[in-house]
Amino acid sequence: MWLHLYRGELFNAPGGSVGVRKPVQAGCLNLVLKTGKSERPREYIPVGLTSNHAGWDSQWFYLRNDDDLLPAYIGRLISERPEHWKYGVVQAHQSWLDPLLDALKKLREEELSAALVLSAVHHRRFLPLMSRPLRMDEMGPGVSSRDLEACRMSNEAPADDEVAARVRAAVAGDFHPEHVNGFPMRPDRGSIDLVSPSPLYGFDSRFSSTSFKNYFSLGRVQSMFDLRSLR
Repeated sequence: MWLHLYRGELFNAPGGSVGVRKPVQAGCLNLVLKTGKSERPREYIPVGLTSNHAGWDSQWFYLRNDDDLLPAYIGRLISERPEHWKYGVVQAHQSWLDPLLDALKKLREEELSAALVLSAVHHRRFLPLMSRPLRMDEMGPGVSSRDLEACRMSNEAPADDEVAARVRAAVAGDFHPEHVNGFPMRPDRGSIDLVSPSPLYGFDSRFSSTSFKNYFSLGRVQSMFDLRSLR
């Protein structure tokens, strides 16, 4: 699904002459959602940002390399884009995408958008890339308060007005406080469940050979897929 939706571009900076770009220290792979006429039609949920964040590479940021989990910094400049960055899903695996694309279509029809996803992130008070004991979909009723506290950036829930203001600052469109909880997401009641009773991926990153079912139940959307082809 990732290869189907995104392509990789080389991030670089203007070189001073028209059409000339130059490598930058904060360059390398830039992930771009496929939306061009020569690419597949837009199939993801609606995403419109308020800014393209031009010039971000002129300001450095630092990450602490806890337990040496990140590669060592070597200062290498990437000057050429590998050809495989633009590859999509191989033809033999195209059929595996059908149930997932159908699920995305149903989500779009139910008006799920990036603004609503971002609203849920702020409402649940966590950073997507932070290290935490629970996934976002596990932060529901019945979870120990200690685990929830370890996931949250704040002990107090933000007001709906504050969440709406944060979403409006990042995502284009008309977003109001009443939209903050306007779409059920796991583990909320009525959310779409994509959980498999057996692991989809094993430790070797291959598909599990055990068949499984995805159940979708969101208001009037009710369907079931048997993904025996994912092997």
